[in-house]
Amino acid sequence: MIKTFRIIYLAAILPILLFSACEKDGIHMMPKIKAINKEFSISGFVVGDTVEQYFDGVKMRDYYGQVRTVSFQNQLAFEKDEINMELRRKSNGETIYRQTFNINDKQNVVPRFYFDGLKFNKGYTYPDPQGDEYTANFYVDPAGGFPPVDINIEVLEYYFDGTKPDPIIVVNTTTIPIAENVKAGAWTPYLKVQVPIATPQQSGTELYPIVVVRDAKTKDYYVNKNRDQSTINMEIPYDGVSPGKVQSLYLNKIPSGTEKKFFLEFYDLVQLFPR
Repeated sequence: MIKTFRIIYLAAILPILLFSACEKDGIHMMPKIKAINKEFSISGFVVGDTVEQYFDGVKMRDYYGQVRTVSFQNQLAFEKDEINMELRRKSNGETIYRQTFNINDKQNVVPRFYFDGLKFNKGYTYPDPQGDEYTANFYVDPAGGFPPVDINIEVLEYYFDGTKPDPIIVVNTTTIPIAENVKAGAWTPYLKVQVPIATPQQSGTELYPIVVVRDAKTKDYYVNKNRDQSTINMEIPYDGVSPGKVQSLYLNKIPSGTEKKFFLEFYDLVQLFPR
């Protein structure tokens, strides 16, 4: 599940709030804080496993999906001159990244990272656009379920009727496949996205292309069997449009809080990791 974290780190991230009022043999257990250093920030993206964050051996957070904190809302408090941070794989406890923060540092920034469940990388790697081609790859998170999905351009032929509760009346749909039978939990290859071409079947109608996700087996729309809720905000090519474009789209179907209802979250990692 994608999480946004806005947190305050105190006393080398030791859980001092639990002990601030405690005594042992008449001695206060409150650690002595030497300094509070502002502007701690961490950002990245995690798939395939959960990343646990530790400060001086004390676990603080789990990260999965987009990792994003706001620097001015975070602080590191130092008991000593240095704090050691580790990021570990939750599945086996392996340390995948270490960083030391010093009491004299004005900023404490973790380089933006990408973890694919196996390897920790300082950024997400993607190819350069080739000419005027549009290419995209896709990752469907298994947390949303394991049925394979199809990702298509659907060109809607419609007309507008203001007398209807839903004034957009779709009379025909032309389907242009992008990716078929996409399994959850692995990135697809980069696939070429076709220019959507369709011919109106009725007079007085308009054409409008969208990108949708369907269950590959049942052909139902992936989220709540609803077209609009299964639509991806993805750029698609048009005749004469250049230069080319690369997109890396992460998709996750997440419970909405309403019984048996979901919503679709998606991120373009090319936008999250600009060069």
